[in-house]
Amino acid sequence: MPKVYFRTFGCQMNERDSEQVAQMFVERGFTITSHPDDADVLLMNTCSVRDQAEQKALGNMRHLGKFQKRNPRLVFGMMGCMAQSRGEQLLEEVPHLDLVAGTQKYHRVVDHCVELMRAKEESEMDDLRRPIVDIDVEEGSQNTIRDHVAKEHGVSEFVSIM
Repeated sequence: MPKVYFRTFGCQMNERDSEQVAQMFVERGFTITSHPDDADVLLMNTCSVRDQAEQKALGNMRHLGKFQKRNPRLVFGMMGCMAQSRGEQLLEEVPHLDLVAGTQKYHRVVDHCVELMRAKEESEMDDLRRPIVDIDVEEGSQNTIRDHVAKEHGVSEFVSIM
């Protein structure tokens, strides 16, 4: 089973969004790991409301890039407000980034990661980087992750209000 690691910076909404996307990965046969060195997919969900959160996220993304040096087939992605606002600019700021997914694209993150994993598996070692930037506005996409997901033990910190 492939493993995915999440790191979340920012507000409670980012935490909830990470829970939702993590559930989508589990439904597709992935396991969630708390250790980035075990991961096949490493995702960071970021906030861009506060500069401190952005700087912390960028620093962490650069630091976590060491895992991709050890495992060139690792899929490395950023999602959330910062991904939405910076888009392709993030590919310059974090050169090892494979995926930039905006706030209306969470429902596509798993598909993008599977596509990137497949592409890396089939590619020559010198040609592993084909990043995906998906930040376009998509009508109705907010409805794809609106439903609340309960944690394993049935308790969660967040309440859906929509």
